[in-house]
Amino acid sequence: TKFIVFALVLVASTFGHKLPNVLITGATGHTGSLVYLQLKKEGYPVRGLVRNATKAHNRLHCNKCDESEGIFVADVRDIDSMEAAFEGADALVILTSSAPLPVGNGSFYYPNGSYPVDIDFHGSNNQVKLALKHQLNHIVLVSSMGTTEPDSPLDLLGNGHVLFFKLNGEASLMGSGVDFTIIKPSGLTNSAGGKSLLVSGQQDNLTVYSISREDLASVVVNAIAMPELSRNIRFDLSSDPSKPPTGDFEGFFKNIQEKNRI
Repeated sequence: TKFIVFALVLVASTFGHKLPNVLITGATGHTGSLVYLQLKKEGYPVRGLVRNATKAHNRLHCNKCDESEGIFVADVRDIDSMEAAFEGADALVILTSSAPLPVGNGSFYYPNGSYPVDIDFHGSNNQVKLALKHQLNHIVLVSSMGTTEPDSPLDLLGNGHVLFFKLNGEASLMGSGVDFTIIKPSGLTNSAGGKSLLVSGQQDNLTVYSISREDLASVVVNAIAMPELSRNIRFDLSSDPSKPPTGDFEGFFKNIQEKNRI
């Protein structure tokens, strides 16, 4: 479509007439795999940072699922383990996140060493440090809505304070000096994308509360494709299924820049 052509022209001008090499961390997650496969389909050189090569084979359709195919097995809590993945990358998409596990009685817990402070704060900071070291040009961080509501039920889940540590991860990225795009989605669904109007906001002021993972992935991919329009903005993201779907991502990002630029 004309929007994809426009985006490719923008990104080529930004990266010297070649598409950037994009590193996706959390690449075997539900949203991470969508971003990885969509970027690869559109011709980007991509690499994925994963915890498990077998899962990468199933989700990312790699064969050897090793560094020769751009698949790097590493742990965001161990900065040294990620070094090779960042070498030669131009842009970074952070889709790593802590995840609480059910106890069975309606409550949840985080495994030791996998609390939000470990993954969403220290793990995110480790990635930003490596991006600075290797002079990456652009970081897209997927965080979460709800960070203006301390001690909400989600924040207190498993006594993890996940939204507090996601917010601190955002602040660290914003202060790093690297061009950033911070996307804060509402509740994620597995429904088909491309069927709803994408809605942006600030400070948890949206009145619609869900977005499909496919739509979130499309926003991430277009943020990578349109760095001149998506850089240095931070926004909440949701969708309105009662309105026609978003097709003009150029206009989408320009609207955020005009109304909500940081």
